[in-house]
Amino acid sequence: MKKSFIIILMGVMSFLPSLAQEEAKGFFKKYPFVNMTEFGLLFGRGKFESYNYLYRGYYPQPYEPVYQVKNRLNLSIQTFNGIYLNPKTSVGITVGVDSYGSTVLMPFSAGIRRSLVQKKHGGSMLLSSLDVGYATTWLNEENSGFQTKGGFSINPAIGYKLPMRNGSAWLINVGYRIQRAEYSQKRTDDFYWYESNEVRNYKRFVVRFGIEF
Repeated sequence: MKKSFIIILMGVMSFLPSLAQEEAKGFFKKYPFVNMTEFGLLFGRGKFESYNYLYRGYYPQPYEPVYQVKNRLNLSIQTFNGIYLNPKTSVGITVGVDSYGSTVLMPFSAGIRRSLVQKKHGGSMLLSSLDVGYATTWLNEENSGFQTKGGFSINPAIGYKLPMRNGSAWLINVGYRIQRAEYSQKRTDDFYWYESNEVRNYKRFVVRFGIEF
């Protein structure tokens, strides 16, 4: 009896993986998987606090913040992984890495891609996208006495999708990215301590080049 039960159980267990595989094939046949990987340049002009310390020693003296404006060019990379709900719309998760000078942020976002205009089937199309999420500082290395926190991130964009013969497509997108980050610094010694707290809203014009698989 036990032997028969074991044989039946083994047969069922061997059947389950194939059943799950068929179901997966059926799901991705109905909702095809898509990957869009892009490299980008972030163009902007930032206003930063170059001095905002609260000095306290024998003679406590607060200081007003001093600002400095500079042109910025930063690098970015991101990958979108999702499924097609229909031939024109895909949804998924976008993971990226953005470099803002000495700060490296890693945004995780919910993303949507939508085809707007296509003159003919299989031809190039106008493509829109939107990523909304939160950036972490997992890849960021802190200087002594500094602490960095990520924040809200949003990136709308519009561009072209240029299909290739093998089923992939080239991507060219332009957009606007807003990324929030918080910085704090505290240092002390035997006679004084000072601290600096700053919130930066990075606003960047984005140009991306990539490929869809």
